[in-house]
Amino acid sequence: MGNLLNKNSHVFGGIIGLILPVLGFLLVYGIITLIEMLTAYVLIQDISKIKILGIAFNLWPIRYYFINKKYELTGRGILLVTFIYIVVYFWLQ
Repeated sequence: MGNLLNKNSHVFGGIIGLILPVLGFLLVYGIITLIEMLTAYVLIQDISKIKILGIAFNLWPIRYYFINKKYELTGRGILLVTFIYIVVYFWLQ
């Protein structure tokens, strides 16, 4: 598993950048839905806040690959996909 995350390529960064926000969105949405079901209290009415929080999940791997690993190609791939997510997010608003 450790060797899997030690690749330095734009494609690998793009894949991480595509998958992680979706997983982050599903995680946050699932937790909020579970809390709302258990408490019968509506925490959030606008799902766009959860979407932007999902995009923010890319900040950790960007820092990890740029600062800790010094893998610029992977970091740039994640950063590119993050910018695309942000542009699409604001374009659809």
